[in-house]
Amino acid sequence: MRRIVLALAGAVVWGACGGARPTPKPPEVVPIEADAGASDGDASVATTPAASNRNAKKIARTLSEVSELRGLTAKREVPGETLERHALVEAVKEKALREYPAEAIKREGTVLQLFGFAPPGFDYLREMMGLLESQLEGFYDPKTGTMFLAGDLRGEQARATLAHELVHALQDQHWDLKKRSTYRPGRGDETMALAALAEGDATSLMLDYVMKARGQDALALPDEMLGELMRSSISVGDAANAPHVLRTTLVAPYVEGVAFVHALRRKGGWRAVDAAWAAPPVTTEQVLHPEKFATHEPAITVAAPPGPTGFTKVDEDTYGELGLSLMFGEWMTTEDAKEAAKDWGGDRGAVYTKGDEIAVAIRVRYDDGRTKPDAHAARAFSKLFRGLTDKLGATSPAGGGWVCASRKDTGPMGVLQVGRDVVIVAGPAKPGTGTWTSASNCTGARQWAKDIAASAP
Repeated sequence: MRRIVLALAGAVVWGACGGARPTPKPPEVVPIEADAGASDGDASVATTPAASNRNAKKIARTLSEVSELRGLTAKREVPGETLERHALVEAVKEKALREYPAEAIKREGTVLQLFGFAPPGFDYLREMMGLLESQLEGFYDPKTGTMFLAGDLRGEQARATLAHELVHALQDQHWDLKKRSTYRPGRGDETMALAALAEGDATSLMLDYVMKARGQDALALPDEMLGELMRSSISVGDAANAPHVLRTTLVAPYVEGVAFVHALRRKGGWRAVDAAWAAPPVTTEQVLHPEKFATHEPAITVAAPPGPTGFTKVDEDTYGELGLSLMFGEWMTTEDAKEAAKDWGGDRGAVYTKGDEIAVAIRVRYDDGRTKPDAHAARAFSKLFRGLTDKLGATSPAGGGWVCASRKDTGPMGVLQVGRDVVIVAGPAKPGTGTWTSASNCTGARQWAKDIAASAP
């Protein structure tokens, strides 16, 4: 659920505090300087030397203003291009495929189907690109040091997007985003935490920039209201047709990142954010709970769970508190999902294959509870039990901290609690273009989950 989102982080900009986005126009190149009063005929000036010079001056002027607001010196100029929205989406797609292996992205789409978060035959990359086309406003490419903006932006949206992307340019100049954004297999939660810092920083400063004329800054906006504006803006129009999990995962680094950065700013201003860049959060738990970032609370090391007999592990990663919360949110309310993921200590998930069959398992270890060691895990299981029974019609015939949904297509979906551990298993099943075929049942899933729990060090 995260690799392609991490590759796309920075591509969606919440200009004008979530205001309506313009309707895309036919293919053309529009100058960065275009404003609300520009006509379609003005687009031709983008190809003239005079227009290019005006654009360069506008970028330089805005970079100077953003640099002053953010308190970071610009070390070099930032080239910028405007593209028709479809071309912008293609550029982002190329960036995603350059940074993350195509096979890993494809496998994530298959896993989404196995969990039941997307329909059979779901094309992950195409669906995400379609979602972006309705939301995309700009992005910064650390590889080339160039920022790209959608050519149909006008007025405050154009100003906000330009400011946002220039913050990413400043981050790159001071903390080397190219190096930090390099694909690191198995470190998804750490990468998501860094994406939240980057997007929270850029979005917070962008709001400072557009609110400066009103004598306010981003800290004047309640975090809850700002988060709701972001979440709602990606659930209207064409975007509302995208699977829920894609929308929540795409917006998560912005929503949680802004709350994290604002907590730092309220305590120590922009210097506290700079300090976070010097020693970034290493888990999304630290992002969601700034007090744990302050104490550098580490994650518990959790070994990858063993697969079903005869299966080969093809991938493994850590979901983190945020990743699990987003997953749980597909089975229950957002608040219940946060409660179920709360007091996360560590986790490890893995994907397994045998021929054309696929299966997934996640082992989550919760922190020690105050009243008893397994209190947090028991709370999580209780939420998951209710969510799976309500959403999937799961049952618990065996009792003893076990619940399972017997799905005829994507195979069993089971959750087992043993002490501080919660084990989630899905499959095995055989993918198909229009339908899947289960390759196991809840009895087999329970034995697999018990084997995982017994293998925990």
